[in-house]
This record gives sequence, C-alpha cells and structure tokens, in this order.
Amino acid sequence: MNKLYYSLIVTTALLTTACTNDLENDTNAVVSGDKEAIAFVGQNNTTTRAGFAARTEIVMHIRSTKDANNIRETRTQAYAKIDETLSETSSSAIESPDDESVRYWDDAYGRDAKLSVFAVAIPGKTAVTNNEKYLSALLGGSTSWSDGTMSEEITWTVSPKQTTDLIADEDLAFSNNISEKGEGGVFSSNHPTEKDGYLKFRLTDENQADGPGKFDQGNLKFTHALSRITVNLVKGTGYGNSPFKFEDGTNVKILGVPTTGTLNIETGKWNSSDAAGITTMAPTTNDSGADYMLVAQILPGYTMTDGDNTNVLEFIIDDNKYFITQDMMLDALNAGQNTTETSLTMEKGKNYVFKITVGKSKIINVTATLEPWVNVTAKDQTMDNSHITLDLFTNTGGTASTNFDLYRLNDKSVTISTDASTATNWGGNYTDKATLTQNGTNWVTDWFFEDNKSFYHFRTVDKDRKIKGTTDTDNSVDDYFEITSGAQSSHDYHWGAPFKGSTTSPIVYSTSDGYTANLSPAIGATGDIINLTELHMMSNINVVLRTTKTSDAVALEKATDQCEVSLTYFYADGTVNMGNGLVKTTGSLATSALFTQPAAGTSADGTDYIKTNAFTFAVVPQALKRSSGDHLYVGITIKTPDNNQYYVVEKLADIVATANGSSQNQTENGKISFWYPNHTYTYTFTLTKAGIKNVTCTVQDWVNVTADNQNISLED
Repeated sequence: MNKLYYSLIVTTALLTTACTNDLENDTNAVVSGDKEAIAFVGQNNTTTRAGFAARTEIVMHIRSTKDANNIRETRTQAYAKIDETLSETSSSAIESPDDESVRYWDDAYGRDAKLSVFAVAIPGKTAVTNNEKYLSALLGGSTSWSDGTMSEEITWTVSPKQTTDLIADEDLAFSNNISEKGEGGVFSSNHPTEKDGYLKFRLTDENQADGPGKFDQGNLKFTHALSRITVNLVKGTGYGNSPFKFEDGTNVKILGVPTTGTLNIETGKWNSSDAAGITTMAPTTNDSGADYMLVAQILPGYTMTDGDNTNVLEFIIDDNKYFITQDMMLDALNAGQNTTETSLTMEKGKNYVFKITVGKSKIINVTATLEPWVNVTAKDQTMDNSHITLDLFTNTGGTASTNFDLYRLNDKSVTISTDASTATNWGGNYTDKATLTQNGTNWVTDWFFEDNKSFYHFRTVDKDRKIKGTTDTDNSVDDYFEITSGAQSSHDYHWGAPFKGSTTSPIVYSTSDGYTANLSPAIGATGDIINLTELHMMSNINVVLRTTKTSDAVALEKATDQCEVSLTYFYADGTVNMGNGLVKTTGSLATSALFTQPAAGTSADGTDYIKTNAFTFAVVPQALKRSSGDHLYVGITIKTPDNNQYYVVEKLADIVATANGSSQNQTENGKISFWYPNHTYTYTFTLTKAGIKNVTCTVQDWVNVTADNQNISLED
C-alpha cells in the first residue's frame, strides 16, 4: 500500500437519524504515527428522526475482507454523545475514542480492505447488561485483529414481568447496513452519493489505476431488534366511574410469545428458544385517553392466524376474565389496513397498539331449576348370623345399581347385645371389602356376623374405586376416596350407606358433617331388611342457552360451530369421607374447564334462535363464593361462535332457584350459593350482544398502521 496517498485527516461523519447525511468537514482526524484510524458514525431511528437522547454505548464487530482467503475481524466500542435538539436534521456526534478502542485501516488490508460493520446498542444506555453480561461480552469476539470471522449472533432475553426501566434497558438495537448486502450508509467524499455495500478506499480519479483518494465514510443506521405491544384499556358500559381493579399482582398478560432468542446481527434474523410470554406489562403514560396504558417488548416472530382462537392477551378485572385471541387481533389489523391476510407475523421495529373498551354485558331472563338426582337403593333380603345376601331394588324414580363395591367397618361393642345399636363411630378404616357374587337378583357375600358384639357400618362405592387413608390401623382418621370434575358420563362417583327413616325423599346434607344427621347407627345381627341408599357424590350442572328474536340476538350456532360453556375458578378435585359422605375440596383452583356440548341443531319448535339441549358438567360439590383468595367466585363462561364472551361470576352466587325438586338443602326462591352432592342444577341464560367493543389496533411509533373497529364480546 502506498501511504503517500493517505489523507492525514480522517473524516468523522455524524451519528444522525435523517434520511440523508452531509459529510462532515475533514477536521476530526484520529491519527497514530503514520497509521490512519477507522472512524465510525451511526444513525438512530428508534422513535424520532434525530440522534440519541442520552449518551449511548455502541459495541461493534469490524470485518475486513481482502478476498475469500484473507478475512480479519475485531471488536471495538464507541460512545455517541447526547443530541441536544433531537430535531429531524440533528445528530449525535461520536466521542473521541480512547487508544484501546481505535482501529486502523493499516491493520485491515489498507487500500485492499472491504469493511463490514455490525453493531449493537441500547439507545440512551451505557454499560448495559443482559443475563448479567455486558453488551461486549454478549457480542463476543476479540479486541485484536484475528483471522477468520467472528460469530455475529447475540443472545437476548426480555423480562416476563416488565417495568418502564426494564423496557428501556432491554430495547436492543442493531446496525448491519454497512456490509456486502447492506443498504445505504456508505459515502465517499470524492463521489458524494450514498452507496450500498462495504466501506473501502476510492481513488480521486476513478479512471486511474492508482493515485490519491480517500476512504469511505460510514453511517450506521440502528434498527430496533424487538417488537412491542401496547394495550390501552378504556372503561365501558357497566363500570361507571369506579376504577378497574386488576387481579392482585397482575395487569395484562401476553401469552405464548417469545422472550428469549438469538439475533444474527448480520442477517437481522431471530431464532427464538422459548414462548414463555409476558406475565406483567409495564404501565406507561396515558396519552391516548385510556384509563390504563401498558406496554411490553417481545422477540419478533409470533404469528397470528385467521380463525385461531388461541388467547394472546388476557386480563382479569373485578373477577371477570377477558381475553383477545389471535383471530380477533388479526381481524382488527386486516380491517384497518383493508387487507385480507390469513396470518401476520410480528416484526422487529413495530409497536402493535390495541385500544380496548371493557364493558359488562347483560344476561337477561335468567332462570334456574334445581331438582334432586335419582337415588340408587339397595336392601338386604334376609339377615341371620351366617352369610349376608343383598338384593338391589329400584326406589321410586331410581335405577338399580349393579356395579358397586361393598365395605364394612366393625364398631364393636364391649358387651354382648341383641338390642339395636346406638354406635356411631363410623370414622375409620374401611379395609374389609366384600366378595360379591350375583345370583339372579341377589348378591351373595362372603361375610357373616361373627358374634353379637359385632356391629357394622356398611358403605358402598362405585366399582373398583380406590379407598385411601393414613394407615390401615389408624381409626382416628376417616378413610376416603378421591373425586375429580369432568364430563357427567364419566365422572359419576357413588357413595352409599344405611339411612335412618324413609329414603323416598332427598336426604339432608351438611357442608361440615356430610350426611351425619341421617346416618343409621352400626347394625348388628338382625333379620330386618337393611336398606343401603346410594347417592351420586357430584353436582351435575346443566346450562341451557337462549337468545332473543331482536337485532340484539346472538348466533348460538354458526355452520358447524356452536357455543362453548366453561366453568371458571373452581375446585376441580375433592375427597369423599367413607364414614359420613362429607365432600372436601382439595388442591388449588382450576382456571377453566369446558362443559360437554349438546348435539348441534335447532330446538324442537323449529326456531333458529333457541337452544334447548343442555351443556353438561359434573363438578365437585362446593360453595359458589369463597371468603378469601384472589378469585372469590365460581363462574360460568359462555363463548359464542362469533367470539362473543359472556361471564357470570358474582351473579352466579345470587341466582335463585325457581324450583327445588323437594331438596332438603335448597329452598325454593332462595339463592343457589352452594352446589350439593346428588343434585342437578339447570341454568338457563338468555344472551344478547354486548361487552368489550370498539377494539382498534395501530402499529405505530416505528411503523404506523391503523386498524378498524372490531367488536369483541367479553363478559362480567
């Protein structure tokens, strides 16, 4: 290289954000002996067309390519100064680098060099860390020139629980416009037109083979590497002047979006490694007239698909659960852009802004009919001091059980007695299981009364139900079996015992003592008939949906799709005490479970606005309102084929029974505050359109796109 043709003054262009960039006067040379320094420039187009608003660290890889066999690369850093005016034509100057940060053309093949520059920065930040590593460590590479190329990948994570400070700290920006395929950012003082590609030495006279000239100036253009989602919540019908009350410790969740991945700075492509989602968005200034304005950053690449009902946004206000699905978001974007895209993948440098009006929808003409579930009854045909034979019979309106197990517990007397027992020590270990053999209508057991001190508590459960307890010898703890909520057809748990008095009417149940008040004492050797009444230990919930004949009618069926009904925030699991039939809920609250849908089709009267077939679900008996916790109410959610959402939370515990089916627990015209075992509850809901409405979406700040209104029905 002929150093006589070097300019002794190396130009340093401005860090700008304008669309065009003037070359700076050649007065800011960095020269060491007879070596010429490589000067760096940058452009920040993050939120405005101006320079950085605060001093910013820039970490970069410089790649010098002479030919395919001669490639060198090094890492260095620089600092952009504050742009005081932040106008469209203003810029951020580069601070004079320290000696360790200066890199020289002479070490990078000089006139034969073709330079690529790949840089990262956090606008307005210095000494930034991510996962406890500094930008320089995350980018990697050597601070000395080395043969070959370094990795241009940087691993980045955004926090699931975001704050305003974290948004700023994690706002990764990168520049790859100075490279083989880079666009713009290359300027020559001899031929001052913006060029694509590498930085290199250019002759003053392009027609000469050699001679004087100057090295190109570069203009680094930084681009946001992440995507943003902004949610504006506005109070709608039903909320009045009262503020929104989010579920404790939450606001809006963004479900299933990527938060960790690797960015290739050279190609600008992400490789996401998770879909952890955002648990809490960062509150920001309410400049949109919204009651709440929240923002979050995610990695690009999340795809929204037409017709996909996967929840993306989810939030709980005043015990009402709302969500926005992929389909809703895409519909809003298509409407605003006048497009018909079937999918949209979130891009870097774009902020997707949703304005959502949250309202409480009406549910009118609500009625509920409560009726007792049928009893399954068993009797002892003949009793003596030998074998016990059982014959199952059908009580009025009931059906005989043919698929059960029989257990007994000996409540032994200290003295011989032939009198009726008063023993009620039925809490204990039901480990003695009968071997049952069916003989016609009779069931023959292998049991017999050992003596006149033996008095037994008999209990039945559905076939092959596992009985559990502390130990087989611990009579201080009642054995139990486990139950779980689900479809009525497959979650029908039975429990039976001898009861005092008549079994022709429903038996009273206590939420603290089970069926204790009506249980028969232990039974000794007798020739009397022993009636064992089996009870269904679940609460069957039926939901009938109707709508109006007005313009406010809701489509309950659409093509092959129909409504979905879900139970929300309930205890899905429980246990049943063998001794007294007491049901206890166990575990934590289940968020949601679907009812079984009825067969599709219109009602018997031929109209197309009414659905009479019930949605069904079997649930562990429990209170509909709890005294403490984040979610106090059991709720019912109704989702129509048009994605309208209806929620019954607090109101569910206030609905009264118009009929009680002779229940001993539920009074007619009284509130249904508890779902009891062996009861069927039938709710009829008439639905109208309302709820969250006027959903608008804009992709703004970096790239502005306006979306049209989209009606979304979410319910209290």
